[in-house]
Amino acid sequence: LQALDDSGLRGRGGAGFPAGRKWRAAAAASGSRKYLVVNADEGDPGSFSDRYLLEDDPYCLIEACLIAAQAIGARHGVIYLRKEYPHAARVLQVAMQQARDADWLGTDFELTLHIGDGSYLCGEETALLNALEGKRPEVRLRPPQITAHGLHGQPTLLHNVETLCAVPWIIRHGAAAYAALGVGRSRGSKLLSLNASFNRPGLYEVPFGLPLTAIVHELGQELRHGQLRGLMIGGPLAGLVPPALLDTPLDYEALHAISCAVGHGGVIAFADDTPLLAIMAEVFCFGARESCGKCTPCHYGAAELARQFASAADGKTIDGARCQALLDNLAQASLCGHGRGLAEFAQALQRHYPEELRACLA
Repeated sequence: LQALDDSGLRGRGGAGFPAGRKWRAAAAASGSRKYLVVNADEGDPGSFSDRYLLEDDPYCLIEACLIAAQAIGARHGVIYLRKEYPHAARVLQVAMQQARDADWLGTDFELTLHIGDGSYLCGEETALLNALEGKRPEVRLRPPQITAHGLHGQPTLLHNVETLCAVPWIIRHGAAAYAALGVGRSRGSKLLSLNASFNRPGLYEVPFGLPLTAIVHELGQELRHGQLRGLMIGGPLAGLVPPALLDTPLDYEALHAISCAVGHGGVIAFADDTPLLAIMAEVFCFGARESCGKCTPCHYGAAELARQFASAADGKTIDGARCQALLDNLAQASLCGHGRGLAEFAQALQRHYPEELRACLA
């Protein structure tokens, strides 16, 4: 636990919460049994880092699960894997059976594999737990936090694949070696998935603090065609970085300051021939499709905004005041980060591309 605190490891799939604080909360919680849950439901478009880790070295994840279970006192673990990763499922099943044969699993700690049903919202931890319990994958109200009242009402530690896979390295090489990478409160390294708009797409591991301009020019080797209009980092709800802000470092706080996020590290570049309204329409269409439907502002608002922005992209006149009211409602009344994230995405684009959006948003 102290090693995790000293390393500065933060969650690699969402808000960047300090991993050590999660582990301590789960270890201190009381319950008849404790659970470790691995979120392998990597649903952000353009992200494939968890898939690579699972297929290339499943033993690293199993080792991390054993370390985490020992630290918090869990005897049961579940890997929640998205159904779009069938090869990863086969690789994991073979590795887990080998671990059982070697008596690493099945005695003090058992690990099982659960194949998800394709819901993007299962990236949110309480929706994922509902899915594991056979319920509709809807978000839960908090508090309580899942470290106290999680899976089946028991204390639960939940991390994504990349976060856990950093743990064996930290234990082996020491917290100081891990913390030596990065800047500020963003320590260690991050996997980035560059999309096919780059000349050199693929998966890269980089230290925190690397400027975004280095990701575009040095790693990606520029775009295949056209000039850069914007960079989407960390998923479709994480805003769009304009070219003028490419000197921003890869850092949780620095990206948050420009209305973006680290997320899973998917990096999608858009060329200048991509209409901004078409990007907005696609993001809101995705958001509406993946809404769990529990709260009206998200379920209805996202679908209506997707229709409005698609009409605007086709050159039609839309009611800007109505769109703004729907966005305000999304931001203020959505139950979870899905609806709020859609509103923040639009707000970020209004801030970074005011001239292009002034015509359709009041």
